Amino acid sequence: MTKNGLVEEVPGYYGSVKIEESVAQRIWSEQDFFTDSLVTSCGKKVYVDYAGDWNLSIEGPDFRNAKLVIDGESFIGDVEIHFFPEGWKSHKHHLDSNYNKVILHVCIFSRASGKTYQERASNGKAVPCLVLLPSLLHGIEEYAEAHALTRLSGQDSLADFALSKLVGISLGKCKERARSRWMAKKGFAHSRLLKQGWEMACHQWFLEILGYRRNRTQMAKIAQQFSIDLWKSGQVDLDLIYRSQRGWKLRGCRPANHPLTRIHQYAELWRTCPQWIEDLSKLWDTFAFQTLDKTGSEIECPKVSQLSGIWIRQLLGEVFGRGKANTLWIDAAWPLLCASKQKNGFSLWMSWPAGDCPKKYRDWAKKLSWTNPSGKKPFTNGLVQCIIQTLTVDSYGSEKKSLIL
Repeated sequence: MTKNGLVEEVPGYYGSVKIEESVAQRIWSEQDFFTDSLVTSCGKKVYVDYAGDWNLSIEGPDFRNAKLVIDGESFIGDVEIHFFPEGWKSHKHHLDSNYNKVILHVCIFSRASGKTYQERASNGKAVPCLVLLPSLLHGIEEYAEAHALTRLSGQDSLADFALSKLVGISLGKCKERARSRWMAKKGFAHSRLLKQGWEMACHQWFLEILGYRRNRTQMAKIAQQFSIDLWKSGQVDLDLIYRSQRGWKLRGCRPANHPLTRIHQYAELWRTCPQWIEDLSKLWDTFAFQTLDKTGSEIECPKVSQLSGIWIRQLLGEVFGRGKANTLWIDAAWPLLCASKQKNGFSLWMSWPAGDCPKKYRDWAKKLSWTNPSGKKPFTNGLVQCIIQTLTVDSYGSEKKSLIL
């Protein structure tokens, strides 16, 4: 919950979405965006030395005692977070002396007009505004998903509540919920391709996935700082690459998931399959896909297991375990390929074997009779996506100010 229970309606890839303001606060708290080129709407460069203490009380700015360098000058003060700049006045911060120590107003989006101005505190002091949208690593839907799952993690009462929301979901409803996630993910892939092009989108997205949620920011920065050509050459100092980033989250990290281990795996992928990005781009033409309807809007692979084997063995050179390889396909490779070819691809995505996910998802699917030991009802990505969508939409209930996607 946010300290004031605020829910905002913000732009998503496929229409507006309603998201708790605490999602924006968490983005700032974890500095989950590119921090190297932050510039306020009035043209001042911003460096974040310390994001501040997250204020979870009822009154006052969202973050206290932040340490920032703005236009070369050091400041210690408060930071206020909103989705839109209009929040400053609509929440009457310009009349409230509790906000006189705010040194930066952080927003996800700019004004509808595209122009964002400095607001003023009640004492007349100008408060510069920083719009984060150009620096975000992901679509706002993905941040909301991560936020919802973080809140759910380890909280048995909420897990039980979430399981109750899954009871009685039909196959048709399951597909509907999974489809909404597919559309958002493909929309994000399309956005990446427009901004980065095919090679860079593959390069950065793969590294982010290898960083998991906890270290994806650092991995994204590595993708930006160390070029594809460098990885292709094999002349990479992997320890140097790891040391180039600060703030790695290693507590509780299994050795197999340590970011340095994943960096080594990524280097091994380039050594084993130096043309993997090019081979992926050609996969549509080299593999026998078939249309399920006359319009060709739905694309299905006759044998998912056959394509899965090609992906794991030929394109990835068996560098990654099956779970991680499936995650790379589900979250990056297939969305990028479908977006680049302007194809739907949902059916294949839905029926693909599940990637990395919490064990409790498998347990829930078994309890709900969605799967069975015989293998006739396998645990697929579609089931995982339905569960995630249900958790994101329904986990906290209307009486708990639900986060609605």
